[in-house]
Amino acid sequence: MELVTLIDNVVYGEGLVGEHGSSFLVKAKGKKILFDTGQTNAFIKNAGYLAEDLTDVDIVVLSHGHYDHCGGLEAFLNINHTAKIYLKPKAFGIKLSIHDNIEHFIGFKLSKPISAYSNAFILIEDDLEVSEGIHLIANINTYTHDLVDTSKFFVKDTMNLIQDPFNDELFLLINEDDKTFLFTGCSHKGILNILKTAYEKNGHKNIQYVFGGMHFSGQLLRHLDQYLMQFKHFGIESLYVNHCTGIDGYFRLKIKYPQKVNYAFTGFHVEL
Repeated sequence: MELVTLIDNVVYGEGLVGEHGSSFLVKAKGKKILFDTGQTNAFIKNAGYLAEDLTDVDIVVLSHGHYDHCGGLEAFLNINHTAKIYLKPKAFGIKLSIHDNIEHFIGFKLSKPISAYSNAFILIEDDLEVSEGIHLIANINTYTHDLVDTSKFFVKDTMNLIQDPFNDELFLLINEDDKTFLFTGCSHKGILNILKTAYEKNGHKNIQYVFGGMHFSGQLLRHLDQYLMQFKHFGIESLYVNHCTGIDGYFRLKIKYPQKVNYAFTGFHVEL
C-alpha cells in the first residue's frame, strides 16, 4: 500500500499548497483510490507537482458531505471521466454550522446533476466491497456515545434544522498482504466507534494502520489520555493523523505513542 497526502491543513514542501481539508491518494490492490478531495482544486495542483497522475484514478471515496472533503470533486470530474464515485446519499444534504446564531453552509454542491456524469456516481446505503479486498463501511455501529464535539454541526431535514447525526459518514478498509489499513475523514461518529466497527467487520483481525482525521477537540481533548487507553485493543502499529485531529491532538498522541504516530501533512508519502 502506498499513500500520498494531496491536501491537509499543514503543508511541508516547496511548491505545495495547503488548505483546511483532507485528500489522500491511495495505491493498493492494483487500484488508485482518491479518498476525499479537499475543498478546492488545490489537491490536483499538488498532485501535478508531486508527479501523481489523477486522470487514471479508479475509485473516489467521499467520507462525508462537508465542503473540506468534497469541495474539490467537480474539479476532479473535469479531469477524470472514468472513475467511480462512492458516497452515501445523505452526503448531498444541506449541511450547516452555526456560530453566534449565524448559519454557514458547509456542504458541497455540483453545478450539474449527478446524472450528467455518465453513471460515475454510486450511492451506497450499506457496506460494500468495491473490489477484492477494498471495503467501504457505510454502517458505523455505536458502541459508545463518544466525546466528539459535533454541537455546532446541523443538517436540514425537509424544513427542520436538526443536529447532524452524520449518517452520511463512511470509512474505507483495505486488506492487503495480511495487513489492514483504515482510512477515515473526520470521525464525527467517533474514532473508537469506527475502530470497533472495523474490528468487528474485519473478523476481529487487528487494524494495523489508521489514517485520517480524528476530531480531537473540546471535551475529548481534555479526556484524551483515558480515551486513548482503548486503542490498545485493536493492534494498531501506526497512526497517520491529519486535518481535524488538530495540532494539540497530534502532539498528545505523539507524546503517548512516540514510535507509532505520524502527521500526514500535505506532501506526506509512505509505503507499507
